Amino acid sequence: MRWFVLVILFFGFLINFADKSVVGLASSSLMEDLGLSYAQWGIIGSSFFWIFPVAAIVIGTLTDKFSSKKMITYMLLIWSILQLVGGYLISGFSMLLMYRIMLGISEGGYAPASLRLLFSYFPTDMRARVTTIFTAGSTVGAYAVAPLVVSIIHMVGWRHTFAIMGLFSLLLLVLWGVFVPKKSPELQEIKQQEPVAKPKAKITWAEIAPVLFSRTSILTLFASFGFFFLSAWMQIWMPVYFVKVVKVSEMQMANSILIIGGSSVVLSFIMATISDRLFKKTQNFRLARVGVTGIGMVVGALFLSSLFVIHSQVWSIIAITMAYGLAYLILSTSHIIMSHQLPERTSTLSGIVVAFQNVAAMISPIATGFIIQYAGKDNIALGFNYSFLMIAGIILTVGLLFMLFVHPDQKKEKLNMSNMSKVSSSS
Repeated sequence: MRWFVLVILFFGFLINFADKSVVGLASSSLMEDLGLSYAQWGIIGSSFFWIFPVAAIVIGTLTDKFSSKKMITYMLLIWSILQLVGGYLISGFSMLLMYRIMLGISEGGYAPASLRLLFSYFPTDMRARVTTIFTAGSTVGAYAVAPLVVSIIHMVGWRHTFAIMGLFSLLLLVLWGVFVPKKSPELQEIKQQEPVAKPKAKITWAEIAPVLFSRTSILTLFASFGFFFLSAWMQIWMPVYFVKVVKVSEMQMANSILIIGGSSVVLSFIMATISDRLFKKTQNFRLARVGVTGIGMVVGALFLSSLFVIHSQVWSIIAITMAYGLAYLILSTSHIIMSHQLPERTSTLSGIVVAFQNVAAMISPIATGFIIQYAGKDNIALGFNYSFLMIAGIILTVGLLFMLFVHPDQKKEKLNMSNMSKVSSSS
């Protein structure tokens, strides 16, 4: 059953990101039909993430209190309805802005709720691979299905394409409701705890704060924040970059994105496998989770910075694939490290991770849009060059800090000692 649950959640994330990507892939038609400037397009790209972080935290907290099955059911239903009817109601900048905000709210908590469920089914030494497979749904949905989505847009237009995405969501909702059990296993870490250490039903700030404000958590959050500067740029601006700067057709753009998506999924799974096998051998979070992730981010940033001087189609595909695929592991290890600190609040902490990531996703499209606008219509390539330097610099900085100063095992040991002292004093 656990592999079936993983497959269903994978396809949910695929649809989740395909929903977002329709806007990017239809950027030329949308900007022309609705008369949008580059700065307005940056705002549209960012708007999805304005309330998304709040939704991630709220739904993550509710998932710890109630159940993953219920929360995912509600989210699938709401975003299905939005996709089915939303496209036909968009008549200008304001309506498109509102549609993107509502979609962001409905999809904000999907990852935290899903990861809580997956961590209950899979042991610790499989979680990097499992989380990477799950989050790969985002890459496939955003990039690997690009040629199919572009073909549909060309055949029926972007409005009908939105509705088709909604039909896929409804189909997944039916499969989810019929085949996935209402009750899931308990997390392995919680099973191993003594009864006195089990959490209260009510989540308190005093319980979360020591974990959240630790150096390990803060730098882990910033590392995932840095990666999402690239991820958001790819969703919103990569199609524009290939068409306007690399000078390829829309179908060539879609095929380039397909290659990037497929290749980066393979590369990210290789990184996750290295991390899991190293952890199984050493049981060392610092080496297996932090070290492998940090090296990937640093090397990926260097590849991305090369696009400041090289804009050929082939090298753009290689550089973006390497940057995204090597740094991608932070999507898995950020949740694993945070959950390791306080397993009983896995969804709450995952919600905080997703919220932090999507603050970056909120900033990145706007920043890129204004950089390109500032460079001028006749100098779009220069604007993109500056955006590459900005994103590469951010990923390089947070990757180095993460690799040098994050010690998840030390923090866990301190928390365990604190819990033991509380139990001793109460007895």
